[in-house]
Amino acid sequence: MIDLHIHTTSSDGSDEPKEILIKAQRLGLKYISITDHDSIGAYEKLSALKIGDYYEGGIIPGCEFSVVHEGYPIEILGYGMDLDTLRSDGLISDERFLERENTYLKKMTEICRNLNIKCSDNLSIKNSKYFATQIMHADLRKYPENKNHFTEEVWESVNAFYRTCVNNSESPFFLEQTKNYPTIQEASALIKKAGGMAFLAHLYGYFTEDHQCFLDSLVSLSVLDGIECYHSLHSLERTNILLTYCREHRLFASGGSDYHGKVKPDVNIGESIDGLKIPYEILEPWLPANTIYV
Repeated sequence: MIDLHIHTTSSDGSDEPKEILIKAQRLGLKYISITDHDSIGAYEKLSALKIGDYYEGGIIPGCEFSVVHEGYPIEILGYGMDLDTLRSDGLISDERFLERENTYLKKMTEICRNLNIKCSDNLSIKNSKYFATQIMHADLRKYPENKNHFTEEVWESVNAFYRTCVNNSESPFFLEQTKNYPTIQEASALIKKAGGMAFLAHLYGYFTEDHQCFLDSLVSLSVLDGIECYHSLHSLERTNILLTYCREHRLFASGGSDYHGKVKPDVNIGESIDGLKIPYEILEPWLPANTIYV
């Protein structure tokens, strides 16, 4: 079994990389990939560990890149990349992340004040890599009176808040993010430059009227090597749809839990949906050469 979509404290997860190794070993996972948002900081932490003391499987270098496609922010997963190449490029950096997200947080605070929606003063992101949307959504929910301003789905789900409010040009919470994110073509070019492969992350996590057309538009760019088929937001039916799509379009298949620890308590490492393990067989055809073994 494998899990190729895991987050740590180097982005918005709650577990340190060492904790991930211990859990992966306990579950008997053959391969894992830590894919923090716009960060490879977890691999710097791993380099200071004697990995074999905690985990006996293979670790595929990974990262989840924030990109934009046709004006809409999405994510792609990069696997098997040379990390020094990523560092030298400068596209992903903690400084760039914090500057971008604190700017967004300030704008959303101003929006709340203009709409008479209650939020805390002086919200900021300093020593973590939580997104502005996550900070703002959690803060809004501290004040029960704010619930009247949002649909039930948006109130309960930070993903719905991000996809249908922050990314929706008709919403007062809309943020113009395209100038701050690379295009999918630019990010994919960097992944390839670093010797890696690019996969579309969690198709069914995007709020679009037609997922099939959206996927077709991405694949037509010829920049993707594969699709994340197994994911905690994908039902078994949708997983099978994507596996079939990969076969028909000669794309590789990937899968991961999108584990965040305490941030997403219902998501279990090593599973997509509850009880569904992610099979090694989907990784076998494209296992990267620079996988870390101990």
